[in-house]
Amino acid sequence: MFKYLRVKKEPEIVPQPERGLTVDSLSGASDAPIRLVELNNLPENVKRRIYRGLLPANILIRYEIDPFTWQGKNGLPLVHLTAQQDSGTVRISARKSENMEDEFFHLEIADNPYQGIDLNFLILSDPDSPYYQTDFDEHGSPTLFGTLRRNRSEELRAMQAGLAPGQNHAGLSSSRDTLQQLEVFLSVLGQRAYFLEPLTYVSAWVFERRGFAYVRGHKLMEDIQREFQPGGQLHQALDGSTPFRQPEQWNSVRGRGWAIHDGILSAIDANWDKLRMIKQVGRSANLETFPDARY
Repeated sequence: MFKYLRVKKEPEIVPQPERGLTVDSLSGASDAPIRLVELNNLPENVKRRIYRGLLPANILIRYEIDPFTWQGKNGLPLVHLTAQQDSGTVRISARKSENMEDEFFHLEIADNPYQGIDLNFLILSDPDSPYYQTDFDEHGSPTLFGTLRRNRSEELRAMQAGLAPGQNHAGLSSSRDTLQQLEVFLSVLGQRAYFLEPLTYVSAWVFERRGFAYVRGHKLMEDIQREFQPGGQLHQALDGSTPFRQPEQWNSVRGRGWAIHDGILSAIDANWDKLRMIKQVGRSANLETFPDARY
C-alpha cells in the first residue's frame, strides 16, 4: 500500500455555487471550470456515470471487477462511491472482495477555496502482497501512517522488504495510469490544474516524476539533496543510531525516506510539513530535486 498524500486535519470550507449544474450552465464557455459540488448535486446514477471516469478500467479488470457495473464476478458491489449532495468532496474506492483489508484503490478529490481541485487521498495497494502492520502500533492504536505514533518493529520489517514509509502492502505500480485518468476527468471539467500535499519524501519524489512542481517545499527538497551528500549534515546524521539511519541510506530515495520518517531532518532544524505541489493538466514541470536517483 502506498499512502501518497497528507491527511487534512480539518476540511476546508468551500463556497457553494449559486446554482446547480444545468444544461444552460453547460452551454456556456466550454473551458469554464465545473466544481465537484455541482456534480454532487446531480442524481445518483448520473454521478455514477460521471465518476466512473476516475477509475482506470485496467486496474478493475485485474481484480475481475466489471468497470461499468462495479460488481465482482459474484455480483457483489466492490466499488464504493461517496459523493454527497452539497459536498465538494468525492471518494471512490475498490476492493477485490467484501473485506476492507482487500482494498486496492482509494481516491479522494475535493474542491478547494481557490476554484481548483485538491487530490487529498490516494492509495494504490496490492492486497495479495504481504501485510506489515505499520498502520497500527503494538497496542492496536492507529498510527495515521506514522504521523501520530509508530510501530518501529513492523516499520523495520517493511523497510527490509523494500517498502517505503506509508506502505503496509506493496504498491500496484499504477500511479501513472491513475493520474492520467484523473487528468482526463479534470479536463472534462475544465479544471487546468490540481494540488496535493505529499505525505513522505518518497511520495514527493514520485510526484516529481509524474510532472508536479512545488508551490511550497522546493527549497526544503534542495536542502535535503545538498545535506545528504558526503560531508553534509544529514549524511553525518546517518550514524547507525537507529535501524533507519544507516550510513548507506543517503544515496537512495527509500533510504532517505526512512531516515526522514525517523526524524533526521532535525539535524538541519527542519520538519517534513507544509509541502504543497501542483500539476498542470497535460503538462510536466520536468523537475528533479534528486538527479539520477536510485529508488
